[in-house]
Amino acid sequence: MTATVSLDREVEFIHRVAREAGAILQGRFGSIKTWKVKTSPGDIVTEADHAVEDLVLARLADEFPSHNLLTEERGWVRSDPEQPTWILDPLDGTRNFALGIPTFSVSIACVVDGAPVLGVVFDPVHDEMFHARRGRGAFVNETPLAVGQNTDLCDGLVSVSWSSHREDSAYFLQTISRVNQHTTWFRRIGSAALVMSYIASGRFDAYIQGGINAWDIAAGIVLVEEAGGVVTSFSGGPIDLFASDINLLAANPAIHELLLRDIMPA
Repeated sequence: MTATVSLDREVEFIHRVAREAGAILQGRFGSIKTWKVKTSPGDIVTEADHAVEDLVLARLADEFPSHNLLTEERGWVRSDPEQPTWILDPLDGTRNFALGIPTFSVSIACVVDGAPVLGVVFDPVHDEMFHARRGRGAFVNETPLAVGQNTDLCDGLVSVSWSSHREDSAYFLQTISRVNQHTTWFRRIGSAALVMSYIASGRFDAYIQGGINAWDIAAGIVLVEEAGGVVTSFSGGPIDLFASDINLLAANPAIHELLLRDIMPA
């Protein structure tokens, strides 16, 4: 399939469903008492994750029944390369949510020919809808977004994170040491989708993430790029959304160049 479709229906759909999903999360926030461990003690799922996933699955079946869906909890629901693919993280920041920390979001992206063309990250606690459409810009609610204008990391705000199952944690400790030569302002907020949104809005200067998944970053990629930023792999190459354990760099063009040149270990 080519990206010649208008996407007008998809735009209306993604905004409406993201708000419905956010309402579910907001309604259950603070009331979750139990959760299930998936692959490791830090990898958990709650009833709210499943409720949002069920909602999006039902809405998609009603409105775009031939489209694909890739979700964090179910994996591939349908996989037809000729159709658009929706990528969903029903609750990005599940551990925050379960512990009563108000830093979480729902992330939805529409991907055509392997590239995200629509992305929404909705933070229901703060009523912030970060959204972008390829070629049309990025916004939070109705305010246009632009990445920060810093040209170095002096006092820059940087998120460095990696999945606990990765064996090469020494690599990321080296990375933190190199970043520390430029700035000591680190953040690891527990929601990759919100970090990407904060890069797009200029709140964060750089994001270095190892071992991430498509549902965490698909919406964020189009947000950052439409806000004037750059998103690549650690080597500077394109992101393969359908790979496992994605390594990602996101920043404005000047900071991104600095990351590749000075920060990432060989």
